[in-house]
Amino acid sequence: MAELEESQTVPSDIAADHVDNVLAQWAAARPELDTEPAAVIARLGRASAYADAAVNARLADFGLTRESFDVLTSLRRRGAPCRLSPTELYRELMRSSGAMTHRLASLERAGLVRRVPDPQDGRGLLVELTRKGRALVDRVAPLHLANERRLLAPLSGREQETLAGLLRKLLRSFEGEMPTPPPSGRGGRRKAHEPSSKRR
Repeated sequence: MAELEESQTVPSDIAADHVDNVLAQWAAARPELDTEPAAVIARLGRASAYADAAVNARLADFGLTRESFDVLTSLRRRGAPCRLSPTELYRELMRSSGAMTHRLASLERAGLVRRVPDPQDGRGLLVELTRKGRALVDRVAPLHLANERRLLAPLSGREQETLAGLLRKLLRSFEGEMPTPPPSGRGGRRKAHEPSSKRR
């Protein structure tokens, strides 16, 4: 492997990862480039891809995807009567209105949500978690969290707190400019969880 710049040298007791190899290749091909930001951004993208795959694999045991589970949990954590408008859902979950409509229709067919009249708007409808949907969320949530805990097991509790704090700081900066990220999968854009190193 080509030599990394001094600031990007991998400690001798830590094995190099894919991003280290990418940075080494850039250092050899274009040594004048400052690739330090990629050490963070590329790892965020790749870690997100692995985490998404593991989360979806666990949720598939219950006939769910991350996207459908996010809808159910968004309703559940609001408390009784566990209702939101479709617009509130797609804004909160960063999905396009078209994708949300399709997802809600699928959940409705499964009997997990239903549409009810909006008491504040006679022409509007709200999405409500059904008893079956609530029971499913309450069953799956502890198992989902245990899976996420397993994914974070390589980090100590203190390291997890440090990472959460750093990510919070980064997100607050992003959210200061744009309260919610743009919907993923729109108009030919790459999905937000696509590994960053593949874009370079």
